[in-house]
Amino acid sequence: MNSFSVQRRNQMKILLIAAISILPFIAAWLYTLHPEWLGSRGNYGRLVTPALPMNYSEMLEQPVANRTAGEALPGRWVMVMVTGDQCGDDCLELVSKTYQLRLMLNKETLRVRRLLLMDGTGFSAGLQQWLSHDDQLAIALLKPGVRRLLEQANGGDLQPGQILLLDPEANLMMVYQAGFDPYGVLRDLKHLLRASQIG
Repeated sequence: MNSFSVQRRNQMKILLIAAISILPFIAAWLYTLHPEWLGSRGNYGRLVTPALPMNYSEMLEQPVANRTAGEALPGRWVMVMVTGDQCGDDCLELVSKTYQLRLMLNKETLRVRRLLLMDGTGFSAGLQQWLSHDDQLAIALLKPGVRRLLEQANGGDLQPGQILLLDPEANLMMVYQAGFDPYGVLRDLKHLLRASQIG
């Protein structure tokens, strides 16, 4: 084998290594330009495009319970739930499902938080009992301005049993409809947590 073919083979190896090294950066850059591609590749939830910036100061202006849990929301992925003024059986089922979802994240649990926005300050007996063992559930009063933004992202009135997902920069970026499959949400969350360097 002459020196020219050896040199040619070495050049090909270097080019291959360079291509393999650069491909992940190109893929990340393309995804940044076209986040909707994530949705077309099988996201379980509906991607909100463009993502809608939210304001924690406004969302948490009137905390109803677990003020400390509310203070821990910024910089985390947050599952937002909306309910009426009591949080009846359907609301408690949703609170329980999101609680279980966090537990299924195992070591990533602390990166995901939950926020329940209520129309009123009356607590059902079931919610009072739930809060006795769940100090990670932040609860605040749902302000009209916040409701309008959530409905804008939802594309209409909010429905009982929905989850709206905020990224660590408080952008509302995904919606899960009532009756969602927890394993579908879990799959999305794991993907987002792997891809995210923040939160």
